[in-house]
Amino acid sequence: MFLGQYERTVDDKSRLAVPPELRSNLSAGAVLTRSFDSCLCIYPATKWEALAQAVDDLPEVRYEARVLARSLFGGAVPCDFDRQGRVVIPGFLREHAGIHGDVVMAGVCSHVEIWAKDAWLAERQKFDGEGQSLAEILLISGT
Repeated sequence: MFLGQYERTVDDKSRLAVPPELRSNLSAGAVLTRSFDSCLCIYPATKWEALAQAVDDLPEVRYEARVLARSLFGGAVPCDFDRQGRVVIPGFLREHAGIHGDVVMAGVCSHVEIWAKDAWLAERQKFDGEGQSLAEILLISGT
């Protein structure tokens, strides 16, 4: 399980130091990809395989399924850590998330999200304003 939030900076070689608390759950392999939001995600291999299978099982005749598959798989790269626990974030992924320096890495139960710091703060403000109503909607609907 991934928990907590960590502030880091992407260096001039596009490397991001992943905290040991998060990296320890990624030792069996991981994938870095676009998120459904304006951030990036690191999925452990087992979670990635389950997500990939769910997307692959969608009917290819559906336009939405093809768009989702293109975005998810076309934006995915193996998450290879160097000896210092850093991962290189390709330019197209940095562009997707607006990452140019300071980031916040957040453990989100089954995966890790990587946000540009300003985008993370904006997301947190949305939750601070809407969190109660979101919780009520989700708990009432059972989803």
